[in-house]
Amino acid sequence: MNVKQLIAAAAVFAAAGSAFAQQTEFVAPDAGFKSTLTRAEVRQDLAQAQAQGQTAMREHDGQDTIYARSDKSRQDAKIEQAKAVKEQHSKSPVNSLYFG
Repeated sequence: MNVKQLIAAAAVFAAAGSAFAQQTEFVAPDAGFKSTLTRAEVRQDLAQAQAQGQTAMREHDGQDTIYARSDKSRQDAKIEQAKAVKEQHSKSPVNSLYFG
């Protein structure tokens, strides 16, 4: 009985191992791609998009930072922030950021 179970287990493991088999050589995903534009046309399209401001200006992996416009000056924002801090401290002696 143990031999039968051992053979069955070996067969199951062999079948499961083949499920993880991978292709042995790398094939680029764009290997069969044929462009409809010439290099000059692509460069012209890129220059046009850059002139219209439709491309990212920096080369990085993150999202471009876009700041919202405001009517307030920097000095007004600092004054408003100082008032908010004073008001928050007068309400509670405990920092609500950490103590809900």
